[in-house]
Order: sequence, then structure tokens, then C-alpha cells
Amino acid sequence: MKPFLLIALFLVASSSVIVAQNDEDPITKFLTKREYIFPDSAQYNPRTRKEKRWPDTLYYNTVYKSKLLGSITIPFLSSGIEIKGGIPSGTYSVTTTVALGVGYTWFWGDFIFNENDKITVDPKVFFGLAATTGLSNGLNLEKGGLYATGFIGVSSFSLLFGYDIINHSPTLGLGGRIDLYSISQKYLHVLGRVHEVRRHKKIAIPITHE
Repeated sequence: MKPFLLIALFLVASSSVIVAQNDEDPITKFLTKREYIFPDSAQYNPRTRKEKRWPDTLYYNTVYKSKLLGSITIPFLSSGIEIKGGIPSGTYSVTTTVALGVGYTWFWGDFIFNENDKITVDPKVFFGLAATTGLSNGLNLEKGGLYATGFIGVSSFSLLFGYDIINHSPTLGLGGRIDLYSISQKYLHVLGRVHEVRRHKKIAIPITHE
């Protein structure tokens, strides 16, 4: 009988842990994955926090900034200038081929942890690398091109510059991007030490593990 009770207690305890893990709010999951140690955690030790990239305590509705932010991104090109023969003596031609790809973007900006478990991100200036291919020609690589590109920009607009690997020609273009962190905050990468842009208000609520 006793072994049965022990097994039952073990199963109840295990299921409680699983439920607790599943009930974690998105911000808790976000910070835990990025090695933030909550002040109410048994692992918290102020003497070792200087080595960490996060402040001792994070607060809701407070603006934070890090060295860089990053995200996987889907860039797209709506129009471009193909340069056959190279710069500057090559032949310039405007193309309407729509190109779509995948890459990574780094950007400067700040972010806020909201009490509704959402993270608000305000990107300023961004840059990145990507691989794109033309779509308007039925994915015909010879006509549509296969581009190794870099891009810079502000807001959602990008200036793309790259090289068509198939047709051996440089290209310039205007387009945009869809950063995956805007779809799911788990794709937001915080790079470097984090600090408050302005000191948090006295009424700001600390972010805890609960």
C-alpha cells in the first residue's frame, strides 16, 4: 500500500510542476531563456550580478536599451536597379522582379515589458544580411536571380545592395522586411548589457517569477 501512495504522490508532484511550467507567462519564459535571474529566485545573488547582462531588477512599463537587438527577418524587394558589367561603367536597368528571402537583422532601439505580457519594441536604425531570390518569374533563378544581399534602413523600409550569384551582376533596390519578433517575441534577441533609458518610476512593478 505504501509504495502505491508514494507513486501517487510522485505523480501528483510531477504533474504540478508540469502545470506550473506551462502556466508561466510569456515574459517569464522570455527572460528565463535569456538567463535572467529573478530577485525572488533561490539562485539570486547580488554579488555575482555584476557579471550578468541584466539589471538586478527589471520593472514593467520601463524603457530598456541594450547594445543591439536582433531577429530573424524576411526581407522583400519590390523594385531594383540591376548593374550589368559592374560599377561604374556597367549598364543600369530598372527591374520589377519581386524578391523574397530570409536573413538576420540587427538594430538599435529600446523595448518595454508590459503588464499584459507583451514586449513593445521601438526599432530605430537597422542593418542585416540575407539571401533572396526572384519570384515574379516563376522562381526561374536565371531570370529572377539569386542574391546575396546586405541592407540598411529605418522603420520598415530598406535599401538593399547585393550581388546576383546566378547572373553575376550587382544590384540595388528598395524594399521592406518582416522581423519575426513582430510575430512572436521569442524571436527577439537581446545582445549586450541591458540598462534603463530613464530611471524607473517609484510606482513601477518589479517583474517576478510568479
